[in-house]
Amino acid sequence: MKVFPFLLMICIFVFSCGFDKKDYRINNIQGKWVLDNSDLPIIESNRVISKIRDNCGFQFDKEVCHMNCSFYRKEKSNVYTGMKTGYSTPFKINNDSLKIWDTEKKEWHLYLVEKLTKDSLILFDYNMQYNLKYIRPITFNENESLYNQIIISKIFLGDRDERVDELFYIDRDDYFYYKNSRNEVASYKLDNKIVTSFFSNFRYLDLNKIKNEYIGGGTGSSVHYSISFLKNNKVIKRVIDHQNTGPDELLMGYVPMVSELREMPKSKSEINSEVKKMSEEEYNFFSKKMD
Repeated sequence: MKVFPFLLMICIFVFSCGFDKKDYRINNIQGKWVLDNSDLPIIESNRVISKIRDNCGFQFDKEVCHMNCSFYRKEKSNVYTGMKTGYSTPFKINNDSLKIWDTEKKEWHLYLVEKLTKDSLILFDYNMQYNLKYIRPITFNENESLYNQIIISKIFLGDRDERVDELFYIDRDDYFYYKNSRNEVASYKLDNKIVTSFFSNFRYLDLNKIKNEYIGGGTGSSVHYSISFLKNNKVIKRVIDHQNTGPDELLMGYVPMVSELREMPKSKSEINSEVKKMSEEEYNFFSKKMD
């Protein structure tokens, strides 16, 4: 007669353990994660062979995952000119499975959770067929005094279709200069709050440790970036990022910025000749390197 209470206790114990494990994983995965670059292979001239991902880390918030660097297409828009950056999407974590809804592909992106603690996350990406190790980002408040200008050069290699090469310049005085390979030139004054937000997005980037160049794999058409950080018109660090394979701390700064600057409301201003010359010199330096 004592068998039934004993079995009931076993069932309650098993159920509670399963519930606690799921609850433990949901709690531990919350917050921001960036790729751990510490063990990436380094080749000559401070260059690193990196891994291709589809986002700049993750930011989990309750039952939502913020994909700040992932691309999606506006309804009925062209795949080349209509791609936008950043969206929030549902995710599910069950036992050793992590599913994140891909807004662009309209399907679940599946990962195997190999390790999850409060400070370490190791995933096996079924799409890419390799492991990705993530850690918590660290804020570098001193970045604000290290640089006050950013130049981003973008070069596309392969069949061009509707794609163009682009140059972006922005500084803490809210000035924005733009030029592309169609010889379209623009000069604008931006809202200070927006500029502050752009610079703040680089707050996790350690300029003293970041490598000079990040190389990805793959073949065919590809996009390549040079991101230059300047202090009073002098380059203090230049990073070349092939196919968005650089550190997440770098991607979460420049990828959304480039996307947002294309459509942001602006007030036209006169072209600063010194900025124009300096920016185009940086672009030409990068262009020659890519030849």
